Amino acid sequence: MKNPDNDVRPWCYVAEYEDGVYWKYCDIPTCHMPGYLGCFKDNGDPPPLSGSSETSNKLTIQTCITFCRSKRFKLAGMESGYACFCGNDADYWKHGEANSTECNHVCFGDHTQPCGGDGRINIFDAMIGACGGNYSTDAGIIYSPDFPDNYASGRVCYWTIQVAGASLIRFDFALFDIQDSSDMVEFLDGRSNDVLARFDGRNRPYDSLNVSASFVILYFYSDRVNQAEGFAVLYKAIKDSPRAQPPASKNDINASDVITERVGPGTNAARSSKILYFITASPSQSNQNMPVWTIYALAALLTLTAVAMVSKILLHLTVKKTVPTSPI
Repeated sequence: MKNPDNDVRPWCYVAEYEDGVYWKYCDIPTCHMPGYLGCFKDNGDPPPLSGSSETSNKLTIQTCITFCRSKRFKLAGMESGYACFCGNDADYWKHGEANSTECNHVCFGDHTQPCGGDGRINIFDAMIGACGGNYSTDAGIIYSPDFPDNYASGRVCYWTIQVAGASLIRFDFALFDIQDSSDMVEFLDGRSNDVLARFDGRNRPYDSLNVSASFVILYFYSDRVNQAEGFAVLYKAIKDSPRAQPPASKNDINASDVITERVGPGTNAARSSKILYFITASPSQSNQNMPVWTIYALAALLTLTAVAMVSKILLHLTVKKTVPTSPI
């Protein structure tokens, strides 16, 4: 099969049966553009996208996306090659999904692009080709303004990439077609606005760009002279893996845990002599305020000791007086 004219559904010379060969339309898997959500059935009541709409004999995928985005819609759909529909309908698939080959009517404005079919609508994310945006996911892809059409002249666009917890963000260009040195792409530190890297028509990116930050600004500028296809840059945030906690030692004791042991009357004395110490303060910082019950206990102990000593002395004197003395 050959397709020198880049037809969406070219004729193919095939042999499906033993009795001969014949021509037929080829069902070629469509190479979908970024943001493509699928081919869906449109029964018209209600339509898959219920917002604004227009028809044009110059319709392309990007002109429809641009129209819908200007009307503040998130979704854009093309049908029958010339009709553009917009909407925010979360249930755009309500009439069912169709095979992508059923949405291969060429766009009236670009015969290399598919723009739906009869009762079939191609639906795209309208944020593709926006001039600016905010990204916070761990990975994503950013396209130049007006993509997949050539970027327009006089564009000044900013995209922020801010990923919480990222220690590094890696950027890889899947496409880079900038016309001259006046048009440029810059990467800036999101906090200081310092320029980290600059690429243009004469200084093209060849390797990955690694930025050790969690907040990066992507800046694009085009002059008023030349236009080109633009760029598509993929980013991926790298996060530090959480530090592994050291394994708990057998000697570690959690002071918040309460440990008690009850010893029965038949328990061996050696086993009942276990003592558990809980250090609740540094030894060098002893508590200066002694509890009252401790003072009373010490006083009672001293009193008992004194009484015992006095009783012992009295007993000794009494015994000494009762012992008879030997005559000389």
